[in-house]
Amino acid sequence: MKTFTVTAILAIAASLVQAAPAQQTRQFEAQLTFIGAADGSFTLAVPTDGTVFPISKLLLHSSSPFSSPIVRSFKLSQTANDLSVSKIASLGGATCAFDGVDGSHTVLVGAQTVDVGPPQVQVSGSCRAF
Repeated sequence: MKTFTVTAILAIAASLVQAAPAQQTRQFEAQLTFIGAADGSFTLAVPTDGTVFPISKLLLHSSSPFSSPIVRSFKLSQTANDLSVSKIASLGGATCAFDGVDGSHTVLVGAQTVDVGPPQVQVSGSCRAF
């Protein structure tokens, strides 16, 4: 009887573990606004899966990892902006990091606006949903 009870409890526990839903990563596009001087700005909707995306035309060199035709097409139609950025704003839902042409590294967590110091063209970024 004792063996049957233990076996039954283990079987129930195993079925509960299998029935639990798998943790899913939130997938959406983060809405980012890059703000420069004299009210210049542009907005991007970017993936939140951690992939690095290009922002500036400066990445179109043949030695760049962004030089494939697919990425070049995405870059030219979606991003390709050489505005000197002084602030980056996010609507939230993701943690994003950006690298500038002169070495800046800017991080946003959730909905916030952060300064880029010193202002410069942003070369690439990456976002991950939380």
